[in-house]
Amino acid sequence: MLSDSATPVRLEAVKALSGVYAQVDYIGSLNHFTERFKPRLIEMAAGDTELGVRVAVIQVLEAIEGHSLLEDEEREKLCLLVFDEEAKVRRAVSGFVRGVWQESVDDMLAGTKVSIKDKTMAGVKAVATLLVKWGKILDNVSGGDADNDDDDASIEGTDGVLPSRPSNLMDVTASGLRGKRGRTALAVEALWDDVEPVNDWDGLLDVLLHDHSAAREDESEGDTRPRAKKNKADKEDSVDEAWRLEEEEESVIIEVLVAAIHRAQADALGAKKVRAKPWTTTLET
Repeated sequence: MLSDSATPVRLEAVKALSGVYAQVDYIGSLNHFTERFKPRLIEMAAGDTELGVRVAVIQVLEAIEGHSLLEDEEREKLCLLVFDEEAKVRRAVSGFVRGVWQESVDDMLAGTKVSIKDKTMAGVKAVATLLVKWGKILDNVSGGDADNDDDDASIEGTDGVLPSRPSNLMDVTASGLRGKRGRTALAVEALWDDVEPVNDWDGLLDVLLHDHSAAREDESEGDTRPRAKKNKADKEDSVDEAWRLEEEEESVIIEVLVAAIHRAQADALGAKKVRAKPWTTTLET
């Protein structure tokens, strides 16, 4: 283990890298360096012993991604840190996660004319899809599904190759962080200021109140009613297939909604306490 005296040196070296990647003119000459050290940087972001170094490395990796130099698997490894036990790490990676989320939304909406409602639906769908996907990867990393090779290979984007097991993610299980806080709640806290659907509990509730199972039921049971006789309310309540939430995704969005309501209540309570705080004046006698 490196001594405490080595930490400031490492931290300054990492911060210097951020400055280098901010200079577009240098990127071409940094390709070899980047490819060589990306695995080490991701390893440091996931499990370095010094919190400050981890946060600084995440910023470097975000700068590298700004030049489209990270592979999909590397991006996923970094996104898993939104469940990290360290709040500062979760917060540091939130901007990176926002970029991945926005990219997913843009892909859904590409080439289509959409309404504000569609954009809301797509935003929530993207949050649900990503959290479910990362949750499955994390379950495999933590050994939850270690015996199911088919599940490992079926996770989209991993090609059956799971990321290394970051030490700070070992205690984040499906039931929560060391039994104290839910995994989804940690993500909501981290993404609150960066990913719009996460802090819009009213919008989340509106999406959940739509019938996301109607199409699946019609397909399985067979809806023989003529189109003209279908209930108008059913049409209005139905969700476009592009934004339809699968069962796992609905469950995750319910968890997001609960966490968002708790956060909103806490914020409101904090603001109320600030307003109610009496002003005190020291009088000289």
